Amino acid sequence: GSSCGPYFRATECAPETLRWIPSIHMPRWASRITLEITAVRVERLQDISRGDCMAEGCPFPNIANETDPKKWYADLWRSINGDDAWDKNPWVWVVEFKQVKP
Repeated sequence: GSSCGPYFRATECAPETLRWIPSIHMPRWASRITLEITAVRVERLQDISRGDCMAEGCPFPNIANETDPKKWYADLWRSINGDDAWDKNPWVWVVEFKQVKP
């Protein structure tokens, strides 16, 4: 039979009869965004730079007189990983990427 799509569950309505396929199993042509890894490194969590905090989504301006982006990131990290998670200062993978335009 004929088919339409793809439908993206997060943003679209689709027929009730549609069988959903997890995105990890979808073909590359159905991807709405493609990322290219540009760098990988390992560092201690608390060594994150102000710029990397901003790249993680800090809503504050990266200005010296404003709220420190590292404090925002530490609070975010604790909210996700537990109250003592920041203080443990684990080694973390830093993966940098860029969006590949079609």
